[in-house]
Order: sequence, then structure tokens, then C-alpha cells
Amino acid sequence: MTSAHNLVHNRVRGIFFLHGAGFSSWVPHIPMVQDRLGLGHADLGWALLAAAVGVLAVMPFAGRLTDHFGSDSIVRHTKWAYYPALAIPLFMNSLTTLSIAMFVMGFSAACLDIAMNANGLNVERAKRKSLMSGLHGFWSLGGFAGAGFAALWFALPLPMTLHLPVSVTLLLIVHCYLQNGLMRDPVHAQNTETYGVKQKSIFLILLPFGICAFIGQFGEGVITDWATVLMNSNLQSGPTLAAIGFALYSAAMAAARLSGDRVVDKIGRPAVLIVSSGLASSGYLLLALAPNIIIAWIGCFIAGIGLAVILPLLISAAAQATGKSGGSVVATIAATGYSALMAGPPFIGFIGEHYGLVTAFLMTSVFLGMIIPVYLLGMRKRFKIISNS
Repeated sequence: MTSAHNLVHNRVRGIFFLHGAGFSSWVPHIPMVQDRLGLGHADLGWALLAAAVGVLAVMPFAGRLTDHFGSDSIVRHTKWAYYPALAIPLFMNSLTTLSIAMFVMGFSAACLDIAMNANGLNVERAKRKSLMSGLHGFWSLGGFAGAGFAALWFALPLPMTLHLPVSVTLLLIVHCYLQNGLMRDPVHAQNTETYGVKQKSIFLILLPFGICAFIGQFGEGVITDWATVLMNSNLQSGPTLAAIGFALYSAAMAAARLSGDRVVDKIGRPAVLIVSSGLASSGYLLLALAPNIIIAWIGCFIAGIGLAVILPLLISAAAQATGKSGGSVVATIAATGYSALMAGPPFIGFIGEHYGLVTAFLMTSVFLGMIIPVYLLGMRKRFKIISNS
């Protein structure tokens, strides 16, 4: 049975990898789409916002669909929407049609994301060990591979417009292979008590998990959109040195996610969550107050380690704490996380405009540290129940 679980685990890893590779295959085309349609930064921002709206639009019912039809079934069917949706924006001829295409992309990406996370929870429960951090690490590896393949394609004398159609076709074919043998969802009794908690109390149990997910994803959105701007404006780093800082952040996040499950199994979720919060907060503090680019790079690296495992750890712990099916939990935690990814960058932009980016990053550092009191006040008892179950 263990070998069968290992096979399924590897297939889920592959699905995460493909999802990340697909998304990062699209990202290098954004400037080209902007130039082809003659869009200003504001117009492009509206189009990208449409993708975020698509993500949030699917959240209210994606978890229910996953729980009703099974996460393996949703993973099989949503591929037909997600991978083609990555290439469709290339062929749109106006801001309106581009925005519609971006909405579809966000909608389908989030639906597949929820289902594959729910299936990962099934494997985690079956193997009785932490796996979610590693699965998210494979998403990061996929992102690196997709971006690398795009860079290689662009460096060769090949038509750029063919890159995405070719890439998504290859990803779709591999997905069709990997989807066979995904673990079926376990049958959960409805309206029963799980870990001594009634169904009506699920929201209250998930609330602190959602708050921590919001804080963590807020930080991730801020560093993704504003770290290079901070380094360039405050340290006059130039785009190349600033990009190195973001690359170090991304590398640290991928490495921490791939090793995160072993750390969780060794020292436990509470310790990992508290240390992650402290590291993330410290990284932002270093980045905000860095006197030179080397210190800023160190801040980016520490922040990447700190932020890496917060979301997968919370998804896993929340599922165990409630005993709920994976789709419902993933949708709830993911909705708060995606909301933070949307809210963080514009909020920091507002603070930065009026009080400076250093102040904005210092505020984010304090905000990331708030995970610790939220855990102590609202999650410590629930984590103890998980550990003893």
C-alpha cells in the first residue's frame, strides 16, 4: 500500500508542477500582449485584475464542486479549461476581450488549484505525514521550468507566438497521463462531530487559520510586486541587481517548500508556523532598512524562507482540525489568501505614495509578526488536538 501511495504522491507532485509551469509560461508574454494592443499600465492593470476577479468568482462553489464530484474528477476535467486559457489572451484584439480571457484564466486556474490541493490532502491523510509544503515546492519548480523554457524559446529563432500553444499542448498531454490513478476522495459523514467539534462551529475553527493565511499571502503579494521597486528607488540598485534579489527570494521559497515537510514532521507545525512568521517579519525588516544591496538580498532570502510554508501548512492543519473534505477547507483558506494577494500590493502602493516604501515595508514586517499572537490566541488548542489525534 505504501508503494501505491508513493505512486499517487508522485502523480500529484506532477500535477502541481504542470500547473506552475503553465502559469509561468504565460507570464513572459504579458509585455508583448501589452505592446501588441497598445495598452497603458493602467489598462494592463485592469486586465490583470480581471484574472484576480476570476479567481475570487470561483471560490464560493469550487470547494463544493470538488467535494461533490471528487477532487480527482475536477482535476481531470478542469485541465480542458486551464491550459487552453493560458494561450487565449495572445489572440485577443481589444482590452475588453483580453479582460474576458484573463477572467477565464483566473477562474479555471483557481478551480484546478483547489482540486489539486484537495487531492494532495487525500494523499497526506493516507500517508499520515506532512506533504503539502513539498507539493507547493513542486509548483515553484514548475514555475522555474516554465519560465526557463520560455527564455530558451525566445533566445532561439522561433516564432514567439507559437511558444504558448506548443507549451500548453505539451503540458496538457502530460497532465492526461498523470491524472490517471489520482487518489479518490474519502467518504466523510455529514453533520457529525469531528475532533469533538460540531458542523456549525467549522467557521469559527477556520477563522484564525484564514487570518494567518491572509497575513502570509499579503506579505507574498507585497514582496512580489514591490521589492524590486524598493531596491531600485532606495538603493539605486538598477533593474539587474534588484532582479537578483527577487531571484534569491524565489529560490529560498522553493528550497524551503521542498524541505518543509521534513521540518514539520521533525519539530511540529506550531514551531514551524512561529519560526516562519519570525523569519518573514525579519526579512522584511532587513529589506526595509538595508543600507546596501547585499543586506537587501539577505532580507529577500530570509523573507522567502519565512513565507514559503505558511500557506501549505495552514491548509493541511485546517483540514485536520475540522475533519472536513479537502475542497471546502482549501477553498476557504485559498479565498482569504487570494484576497490578500489582491489587497496587499495596492494598499502598499497607497502607503508608499504618502509615507514612503520604507514605512510600508516596516508596516508589513509588523503585520507578518501578527501570525504569532493569532496562533497563541486562536489556534494553539486546535493544534494540540491535531497532534494528539
